[in-house]
Amino acid sequence: MISFTHAFKLLFIRALKQTTRPIAALLPSFFMPFFFFVVNSAGFKSVAKLPGFTGSNYLAFYAPVALLMAVFFTSGDAGFEMMLDITSGYFEKLLLTPVPRYAILLPRIAAMAVRAMAQALIMLLLLRAFGAPYHGGFVGTILLFGLVAIFSMGWAGIGLTLAALSRSPRVLQSTFVLTFPLTFVTTAQLPLNLLPHGYRIAVLMNPVTYILEGARSIMLTGPDPAKVTTAYIVALAFMALTSASSLLSFRKLSH
Repeated sequence: MISFTHAFKLLFIRALKQTTRPIAALLPSFFMPFFFFVVNSAGFKSVAKLPGFTGSNYLAFYAPVALLMAVFFTSGDAGFEMMLDITSGYFEKLLLTPVPRYAILLPRIAAMAVRAMAQALIMLLLLRAFGAPYHGGFVGTILLFGLVAIFSMGWAGIGLTLAALSRSPRVLQSTFVLTFPLTFVTTAQLPLNLLPHGYRIAVLMNPVTYILEGARSIMLTGPDPAKVTTAYIVALAFMALTSASSLLSFRKLSH
């Protein structure tokens, strides 16, 4: 049996190369979040004048949403890349090798985290160039990218689970529609205190809300201990749930 460390290293390098090629395929994960950022920050500019609005302006308020959307679009590729391995027969070949089964899946999740952090950095620089403020400092930056990495691994787990259970590219493509409700049924558009009561309940039930609020506190005011702690707890729970789901799904697939 090949050691976990050696197998993880080799498969991680392969997954990282696979997820970053071709470079042109990465452009949509920048274009769509930045498009929404430009359109919404201009179209809802006057919203910042509402009593009770938090944030110096709407551009600053919406910037963390664009960053989170970049993570959504990035991590969603994990399932598609695994689907390619399944349909091409590469996954079956891996199963014939003495590689630990969990060492096949975990490198792909880790590669998604690395890619998500790299794209979040580029997106953050784009947002800053467009005028979005950033008050995270060194500690806040570490916390922000840690949160991005954990959340990206959690979101990647959903795509991997569906890839294993369905083995259908069409089913996997349908997960794209989940991006929008999970992004916008949050405090993406307005602070929680300005949302209608019924809608506020739905927002509070969405785990992405807490991750967004943690990222927003880091970027706009510096890390708020309560919000950042909550964001990490929710992100870790989300990652644990989806990673366990993907591992169980691929365990069934390998038998």
